[in-house]
Amino acid sequence: MAKSKTAAPTSSFAASLLALSYRFPISTVFDDFLTMSIAACTQNPVKGISWYEDEYLATIDKYKDLELRHEFPKAFASLISEMEYRTGSSLGNDVLGDFFEVHVSNGHNGQYFTPYPICMLMASIAQPDTSEPNTEPRRILDPTCGSGRMLLASRTTLGLDNEFYGIDIDHRCVKMTALNLFLNGVWGSEVMCADALRRNDFVISYRISLFPLGIFKIEDKEQSKLWHLYQNSFEPNEPKGSSIILDSTPFNKRNKDNGKQMDLFNF
Repeated sequence: MAKSKTAAPTSSFAASLLALSYRFPISTVFDDFLTMSIAACTQNPVKGISWYEDEYLATIDKYKDLELRHEFPKAFASLISEMEYRTGSSLGNDVLGDFFEVHVSNGHNGQYFTPYPICMLMASIAQPDTSEPNTEPRRILDPTCGSGRMLLASRTTLGLDNEFYGIDIDHRCVKMTALNLFLNGVWGSEVMCADALRRNDFVISYRISLFPLGIFKIEDKEQSKLWHLYQNSFEPNEPKGSSIILDSTPFNKRNKDNGKQMDLFNF
């Protein structure tokens, strides 16, 4: 008997999504799960349905004649349970990112995410000087956020009284980060789908909100706080593109102020 190329499920969440992969590509199943989960988290309290009910129904339509369609709500329930169980552990609770790495990307395009212990180490190293009181919230940006692990680690080390932003070129990663931030209660954050190396690039953005509760789409870049903040991080006369400046000065002779770089952590 030929061995299956799909890794054996290690959780109820994985088992539910992999059950659907016998009829549909797992990348499609996972992306549809993300879309419907965002819709489920964004309810219109007046109408009692999702703000994105039409998108939810259009996404679930291809599964409507399958008994396996019930695996989607099971997967969402399992996701919540597994994230809660792993909260505070050394592994973090990025269940979505773990599944994506193993079952969806398989390292395609180098999509391996930084292990959570390394994220925690980097976040602790990047902590600002706390000797002076800070009256303004800090703005933390990950321009290649993946599934949002670095932002979650920064939330742990810096606290919730700050602003957290993410950018990624992969829409699936953007949706994973938005869900991770929402389910971890990182309110007021925003995640944008764009190429961070292209100044004016914008596909869509998601705002994580407590009042009203939900993950809200921003389809007009002019309505995106993150897009405007990112624009302002460039020098006024800097060309709209990216450039690389090579410095031939030996590292042991360089002054720390040599060269120029964009400060991603202080807009």
